[in-house]
Amino acid sequence: MSKTRRRAADRRRGLLLPILLLVILALAGVCALLYWSADALNKRQAEAQASLVSSILDAKRAELRSLVVDYAWWDEVIITLGVGLDERWAKEELGDYLLEAFGVNCIWVLGPDNETRVAFIDGEASGGDIFDRLPRSVERLLEAARQGRTIDQVPAAGLISIDGELEMVAASIVSPFDSIAPPPAPGEAPVVVFVRPLREDFFDSPSLGSLIEMPRFSVNPPASGFLGLQITGVDDSALGHIVWADGRPGDDLLWGGAPLLVAALLVLVLLLALTVRRVEAVVLREGRLSVSLDHERQRRQDKSRFVSMVSHELRTPLQAIGSAADMLDRYGDQMTLKERQEETRTIRRGVAALARLVDDVLVVGRVEAPTHSGEGKTVDLAALCSAIWREVSLALKATQELRLVDKIGSPVEGGAEVMLHAVLSNLLQNAAKYSPDGTEIEVELEEEASGYKVSVRDHGVGVPADMREAVFEPYWRAEATSGVEGAGLGLPVARAAARSMGGDITIESDDLDKGSRFVLRWSHD
Repeated sequence: MSKTRRRAADRRRGLLLPILLLVILALAGVCALLYWSADALNKRQAEAQASLVSSILDAKRAELRSLVVDYAWWDEVIITLGVGLDERWAKEELGDYLLEAFGVNCIWVLGPDNETRVAFIDGEASGGDIFDRLPRSVERLLEAARQGRTIDQVPAAGLISIDGELEMVAASIVSPFDSIAPPPAPGEAPVVVFVRPLREDFFDSPSLGSLIEMPRFSVNPPASGFLGLQITGVDDSALGHIVWADGRPGDDLLWGGAPLLVAALLVLVLLLALTVRRVEAVVLREGRLSVSLDHERQRRQDKSRFVSMVSHELRTPLQAIGSAADMLDRYGDQMTLKERQEETRTIRRGVAALARLVDDVLVVGRVEAPTHSGEGKTVDLAALCSAIWREVSLALKATQELRLVDKIGSPVEGGAEVMLHAVLSNLLQNAAKYSPDGTEIEVELEEEASGYKVSVRDHGVGVPADMREAVFEPYWRAEATSGVEGAGLGLPVARAAARSMGGDITIESDDLDKGSRFVLRWSHD
């Protein structure tokens, strides 16, 4: 892929990440806003419900205070309760009337020392003491009631808890109007006490039940899923809580909007995935086209370089042959026998060089062909190596000795003889060209678990570790080998032939003091 196309593809990919991040941030912001809105709605609902409960409770207390004022400051009741206790209605019917009409279940008229003068319990006349039923904390309310010399000074109704039930209590002095009689002294005035429970007229009231669910009084704090309002008694001590179910309308909003957000997120993810796939497909197609163009350009360059190299390699031996032939044609009758033989050897060397070059070109054509002659036949590797060495040593007039170590001992199946010949011929030629005269070239044949192995070791200049892949590139030659004839095609042709038969050639020379070891491996199949 060209740099321009690669940069364009990278820009396309680079744009997707910011878009994805922006979408995620936008959705996260919407989710946070929805969560905040739901939480704020829940809090406002809880505050509104607590305010409603408190307002209704205050209204009930004010209602009871107003009721006790009406009866404590009504002249006929005052006369009856404070003066004439023998009146039948006051003694027998007042308690039942207040119970039926206003839900007042306990009534007391107390003297200066809180002694009971009149008492009604659940509508019936009773002689029970007030503190037998009410807690001692009401003494604070009674004291405040005795100090109230006017209607405005009558204390507010208070709250008490009796047997786990929340009840209201209100008190006022029994005080006649000034036109009837002057108000009694604080220590001498009787006190009227009304007690009314909150069970029916509070918790079951339509005004409360229509807005909150399951209201009730509990001495314990509200449990999970409930809200509550703390209640204090007449002495400011904590009595418990009025609790109700936490409706949490914000949760309904949250869960109502969540599916829409999830659906939107899934749609966006799907669109992004489709966009990414589309972009990747375009980039991949462009990449393939670019790679194809690069390959075509590389093939043209290789072809041009190959033609130039072959032309150069052909020109040199042809010039030598032409020069030697001209010398023999013009001056052959004047030359000595030794001189004519030298010109003849020049011609033969040129022919041999041309033959080797033609062989390399033919091998390149064979390894690129779809099928190879000789595949699947039985090959005697030892005999093949010996025969190739004879060809190489005669062609190069090599003075080295071949030391063949055959650890297989029998012909091998599935060898491609033509390809093996191309590989071993090039490896042995290289070993002969780059090894000092009189040294040994060692060839070792082995069978491994996965296939066969042929090692060719020489005692030449060796191949540095950083050049062990470069020597397999076509036409590449190291500076150390510049004085040796060659076109730089031997090892590339050998590796191409090895790979065409399912194998490969590597250089394994790390344990050698000098020289190189080329190793050919291929599988049994």
